[in-house]
Order: sequence, then C-alpha cells, then structure tokens
Amino acid sequence: MATTMRDQAARTTLALLACATLGVAGCSSGSGKSKDKDNAAPIVRDTGAQDGAALPTVNMPDLTGKDLAAATAAVKAAGFTDVGYRDALNQNRKPVADKSWKVCTQSPAPGPSNPREKVDLAAVTAKETCSGAPTSVPPVKTADPTRITISPTKSSTATRPNPTDTKPDPRPSDRPTFVFYRNCREVKKAGAAPIHRGDPGYGLHLDMDGDGVGCER
Repeated sequence: MATTMRDQAARTTLALLACATLGVAGCSSGSGKSKDKDNAAPIVRDTGAQDGAALPTVNMPDLTGKDLAAATAAVKAAGFTDVGYRDALNQNRKPVADKSWKVCTQSPAPGPSNPREKVDLAAVTAKETCSGAPTSVPPVKTADPTRITISPTKSSTATRPNPTDTKPDPRPSDRPTFVFYRNCREVKKAGAAPIHRGDPGYGLHLDMDGDGVGCER
C-alpha cells in the first residue's frame, strides 16, 4: 500500500513538472512574438502635405512713379521686410529712401507675392525721367559758342532826328555786352555763381542738370 501511494505521488509530481515546463515554453514563445511586434519599424506614408502646402501671399502694390519714401512705407505695410534700391540709369549712384528719388521699376511686379521675397526698386532722381532726361527742361542741342549772336539793345540815339550825324555813345552801359565763361571756375572767379538762365554768360555747359541754375556747387 505504501509503495503504491509513493508511485502515485511520483507520477503526479512528474505530471506537474511537465505541465510547468510546457507552460513556461509557451509563455516565452508568446512573449518573444509580442516584443518583436512592438520593436518593428513604423510604416510612414508620404501624404504630400508639405509639398502641397500653400505659401504665404500678400498683395504687392504698384510703386511706379512714387517717391522712395512712400514706396518703402507701402511695401513694408504690405508685409515685405527686405527692400533694396539701385540706380535705374546705372550711373553707380546710391538712391536714398526719401522724396528726392522716385521709382521706375519694381520687382516683384504688382499683384500677389510672397512677402519673404526681396523687393528691388530701381529709381532715378525726382528731376529725371526713367529714360534719363531732366523733367524740368526739355533736352536741347547745345549751341556752338562761336556762333552765338547777340542783338544790340536799342540805343537812345535811335530817336534822334539825324542819327548819321551823331557819334556813337561811348558809355559802356549802352554798348552790347557779351560774357562767356568757359567753366564754373571762371564764373566763381567773377563772383557770378550761381548763374541763372538769362544772366550774362549763362550756358548749358555750365548747367549740367538743366534746371536753369548753373555752378550751384
């Protein structure tokens, strides 16, 4: 009887050990699959959201003809922050953002634009046109100084009954005068600077910008 009970207990112990062994192996196998699944690389799908994203857009105003001060204020009010200036006549001048310069061309053109773009304004002085001619005086051909003729002023002797019997009046104030300055140095030396249109000796070769006033500096 005692032997039978020992054999039965031994069989029961072996059965429990076998079950425990199988259970541990099954759990270990399942745990490994779960861990591999958790460590797998995620699948990334390119939806194209970045490529199709809309760029910021603002309305670029028409700046042609405006002075640089007003044009600069307009583009900054529209949202642009990077503004550059250049000489529209390519004379290596540096435009200043004030009323003495005006806009000839602009980039970007008027209309919807990205505010991150750089604004380029080509300008000329307020006295010039975008083609280079001064606006105050139309361009004229410079006369040859050797061919200038001056009509003599009417002398008081013309009213005399017999002008042929009278001698010319020697007073310098009644004689026709001709003044010619070769350059501004001679004008300044004579104390006539600045010289205005209509003054004795005025010439276009002394008034380079054609505003009617020569030897201003």
